[in-house]
Amino acid sequence: MKRFVGHIVLFSVLVLAFFAAGEAYVERMPNPSRDKHQWMERHASEVTTLILGNSHTFYGIRPDSLPECAFSLAQVSQTYRYDDYLLHHYDMPRLKRVVIPFSYMSLWEDFEYQEDKWFNAIRYCLYMDCDIHSRLSRYGWECRAIPSFKEKLKSLMQPPQLSWDSLGWGTNYVGHRFEQWDNGRQRVDENTYQDTAAVALNMGYLTRMLTWCREQSVCVVLVVPPVSATYHACKNAFQDSVNKMCINDILRRFPEVRYLDLEQDSRFVADDFYDADHLNVKGAEKLTAIIRTAF
Repeated sequence: MKRFVGHIVLFSVLVLAFFAAGEAYVERMPNPSRDKHQWMERHASEVTTLILGNSHTFYGIRPDSLPECAFSLAQVSQTYRYDDYLLHHYDMPRLKRVVIPFSYMSLWEDFEYQEDKWFNAIRYCLYMDCDIHSRLSRYGWECRAIPSFKEKLKSLMQPPQLSWDSLGWGTNYVGHRFEQWDNGRQRVDENTYQDTAAVALNMGYLTRMLTWCREQSVCVVLVVPPVSATYHACKNAFQDSVNKMCINDILRRFPEVRYLDLEQDSRFVADDFYDADHLNVKGAEKLTAIIRTAF
């Protein structure tokens, strides 16, 4: 019996040691959240143009092609909850402009509402000084999200896929993702929701950001990013109608917002896309040039 208990203890110690070593390794890996936070802690007072949002702006807008001091705090899957947090977290006395995406899924996604996405909030708690969740909660440990933890540990054997430049722009969407790049149906299915619970919440966060910008005399550019014709055709009619109703309400209450609906803009052609709803480097240059004219 003592031998059995000893084996259990030894096994438990080995498992804990593995997770502790893995946690230490993953937390020290290069990641955009840490880099963006550290950059803002040094340079927030210089920022005049701030880019918020999800992968559409992370990959789609180049800060180095915008005037004065521009920086991107956009990240893959970032929701309005964390856009709002980041906008208020840093002291930016020179801020003149904020770019916010209004994507097909923007009003429908929230990590805290969707159990399959909760782990995305870890990066804000661990690397961006975010106090929305306690460091002792599940959001304070990489190893609590086993699937993503395993993916990050793969960097021990292969280089990470995600890359970004010094101003926060995602640089790894170079050409097409694959030959049949227009995966519009798949991408729409991944971004369509039946539950409207997060819509009112996200409208609240968006309204709070726009109100703050109005009070600070900061120009807001609200962008509907370009997508492929297939993506546009496959959108869920109900979700699309709710989005249109909400954007109309926003523009009525905030007429000063500079609204760019580029979803079907003919200036974007097949060579500008990485996949059905993400631009590649060429497309990012084109989108950034268009946004620059809205300032």
